[in-house]
Amino acid sequence: MVIKTDGLCGFVAADPVFEAIRNAHPKAKVSLLTTQGLQRIARASPYFDQVASMPSMGERDARKEFVRQLKASKFEQVYDLSGDSAARRLKGAMGPFRPKWFSAEQAPKASAKSSAMTPLPKLDKITELSGISLNDRLPDLRWAVSARKDSANMQPSWYGISGPFGLFLPSENPDRRWSVEGYASLAGQMSEAGFMPVLAGSKELHGFGDAIANEAPQLLDLSGKTDHLQLAALAQEAAFFVSDVAPEMELALSVGCEGVVICPAKSPFYAEGRHIVTLTTESDLNTVEPLFVWRTLDNMGLIDIGSGDQMIAEAR
Repeated sequence: MVIKTDGLCGFVAADPVFEAIRNAHPKAKVSLLTTQGLQRIARASPYFDQVASMPSMGERDARKEFVRQLKASKFEQVYDLSGDSAARRLKGAMGPFRPKWFSAEQAPKASAKSSAMTPLPKLDKITELSGISLNDRLPDLRWAVSARKDSANMQPSWYGISGPFGLFLPSENPDRRWSVEGYASLAGQMSEAGFMPVLAGSKELHGFGDAIANEAPQLLDLSGKTDHLQLAALAQEAAFFVSDVAPEMELALSVGCEGVVICPAKSPFYAEGRHIVTLTTESDLNTVEPLFVWRTLDNMGLIDIGSGDQMIAEAR
C-alpha cells in the first residue's frame, strides 16, 4: 500500500517514486491511499490497482473500521510518502503486528507569507531504506491525458475554447497572488493577439475570476469547473501558462506546458529541466508589469512573434 495524502503538489512530485514502487512489485496488487480530490487522477495512473481515500483519523469509529479493513487486506508493505500526522496515526492504530512500514521524512513547516510552494516531505530516505530503484527523472503525468484523451470533456472545445489559448493558474492565497489588474491587462493583450485567456483552478478562485472578468470580459473562467484530469488535458493543449506559484502549475509543468512564473525574490521558484521563466520582484508582486510578462512569453517563443511585436509597439 502507498499513502499519499498531501495534495496535488505532493502527488505530482511523487510520480517517479510511484513508478519505482510499481516496478519493485510487478506482480503485487498495489493500492493507493490518498485524498478524495485526488482519487480520479490517481485511478487514471498506470501504477495502482486500487485507490481509496483516507478517512478522518480524528473520528474514532471511522478509524477503527478503516484499520479493521486494512488488517483484513493483509498488506505486506506500506510506503508512507506523506509523512504527515494522519499517516502516523494510522501507523500507530495498526499496532505492533502491522506490515513493514517505510515512512517519508515529515515536511518542514511553511512560512505563512512565503510565496513558495508548500514544503513537501523528503522521499530520499524512504527509497534508500526500502531498496527501491528510483529513476532520475522529472514528474511526467502525460498518462493523465492519454488515459481519457478521446473523451469529449477532455477537449478544449468542451469549454467553448477554439483556437490558441493561454492558461492563468493563480494561487488561492491572496497574499501570494498577482493582482486582478495584472491578470486583466494581460488577458486584454492576449485577446488582441488572438489568444483566449482561460483561468483554471479550484472553486475558491471563482471570486477572483469574476473580478478579472469584470475588467477583461474576454476571460473564460473555469475555476471549479475542471478536475485534475481535465486540467492536465487543457495544459497540454495550451500555448502557455502564467502563474504566481499554484499547485495547478506543477500539474501543467508535468504534461509539458511552458510559461511564466511570478514570485517574490525572497521565495524564488525553481523548476530544473522545465521551459519556464521566473519573474521576481523585491517588493509587491503587483509591481510586475503585464507588458513585461507578455514580452517574456514572446521571447520564450510561446506566442506569435509578429503579434507580440505589434502589441509592444502599440503599448509604447
